[in-house]
Amino acid sequence: MVPFYLKSLVLQNLATFKNQKINFRPGLNAIIGETGSGKSLVLEALQFILGGRADKRIVRRESEHSLIEASFFCEDKRVFSFMEQEGFPIAGNEIIIKRLIYKNGATKNYVNHLSCTVNFLSLFSRKFIDLVGQFENQKLLTEGYQLQLLDQFCKHLPEIDEFQKLHREYKQLIKEKEELVLSVQDREQRLDYLNFQLLEMEKLNPSIDDEESLLKKKTTMLNFEKAMKICQHITEVFDGADNGPGLISSFNILKSVLLKNKDLFPAQIERLIEVEDHFLAIREAAENQLTQEIDPLEVDLVLGKIDLYQRLKRRFGGTVQSILQAQAEFLSEKKKLIEAYPSIESMDEKILSLEKILRHKSQKLHCTRVRYSAILEEDLTKRIRSLKMNGATIKLCLEETNEFNDFGRSKISLMAETNPGEGFFRVKDIASGGELSRVLLGLRQSLSTADSISIFLFDEIDTGIGGETGTCIGKALLDVSAHGQVVAITHLPQIARFAESLILVNKEILEKNNQSRTESTVKELQGKDAMRQVRAMTQLD
Repeated sequence: MVPFYLKSLVLQNLATFKNQKINFRPGLNAIIGETGSGKSLVLEALQFILGGRADKRIVRRESEHSLIEASFFCEDKRVFSFMEQEGFPIAGNEIIIKRLIYKNGATKNYVNHLSCTVNFLSLFSRKFIDLVGQFENQKLLTEGYQLQLLDQFCKHLPEIDEFQKLHREYKQLIKEKEELVLSVQDREQRLDYLNFQLLEMEKLNPSIDDEESLLKKKTTMLNFEKAMKICQHITEVFDGADNGPGLISSFNILKSVLLKNKDLFPAQIERLIEVEDHFLAIREAAENQLTQEIDPLEVDLVLGKIDLYQRLKRRFGGTVQSILQAQAEFLSEKKKLIEAYPSIESMDEKILSLEKILRHKSQKLHCTRVRYSAILEEDLTKRIRSLKMNGATIKLCLEETNEFNDFGRSKISLMAETNPGEGFFRVKDIASGGELSRVLLGLRQSLSTADSISIFLFDEIDTGIGGETGTCIGKALLDVSAHGQVVAITHLPQIARFAESLILVNKEILEKNNQSRTESTVKELQGKDAMRQVRAMTQLD
């Protein structure tokens, strides 16, 4: 019993499909039909279910949205565990994935009736479902994908995951160190700048009270000359100027007259003495003021500090408070820069320690790959020869590099000798599209028992081939289906005859209310009906 397989696919208002349900079975399912009937739409719908990009143009005319719903049977513990971890627990033995595609391009996605992201659908499909088609053939030409397939055959994916986790940490540390080194390279220049700014701030020792006091002193200093002139004028009033009598001389005359005539002004004599005291106090104050001097150094100091306040305020936000905030930030940054060197040393220690671990793990991975590559290339050679690539030989060339990549330090080249004795060349340089499909199918045969993939979707696997080669591919697909479910689109009867379930896609034009509409329908064929259909395909072929 296959523990995980696609049970059914519902297509509503999807291009030419109005409302169809396709039932699938474990083993080999072949989707057949004439060119343009809509069989490729079935695979496209499955791609949407598995996180593919939704195209609003597939929404059937006069419909608000398309609905695609896939139901999977599941008894696979790996799938149960994955779904549980991702927050989509499985009730019973069924996983239901639904996507709604609206004619404005918007989509809604659900897993087990819970909303989900397209990224989750893509992750789910990458782990448990494999789509093999022209795009997959192109992936086979990349070294990264070749290495990934070999790792699946080695069955050391948990070790790869552990290596990749450490490698991500290693790369992040190197990045942080590079950023810190760049910072340290500018450290001296930045420290010079910070020290210059902090020196000015320390010299000023800024505070709101200090600035107010300086401004008051400045006002006093600016008014000093004016005060001197006023005091000079006061003394001249009291003492007289230009040989004229002063206030004191006139007052003395008045005082003498009053004292000689006490009987006439007895009450005013006492007031006269008080007035004299006030006069003398005013004159003394003015004389004292005239003896005062301003220290030019103090003037320069006050005006200089005020000027520094203004410059720093213009530079750092316009207030004394903004100067103080900048000072605190500069002190903090200076401390971090001074303490940067020990951080780099600590990073170097961590990087070296991780590098040692990664080298050990990557070497173990490489040794495992070398050991299993010999087994895989022998098995793959046998399989592609059975697919009518007569005399072809596959070789996996592995080289251990000094640089780390996401999979260790292994570099791989998938080589092939398609003509015996003519030498090995990179597959990407010599293989045709049909040959690539057969190499990939051979890999799928080799990996089907070692892989976590349970469902295989094959598109255009029979492009450019026929006859006996088609029969060989049919047998190979049947072989893959022994370890999982295979859904293949084909036009070859040589392949279709091996299917345990034939899914026939038809397209017809319907007339209703003097309007023509095109509809695609599906029909599952088994037993005698399936045999008749294969015979019909043979006659057409």
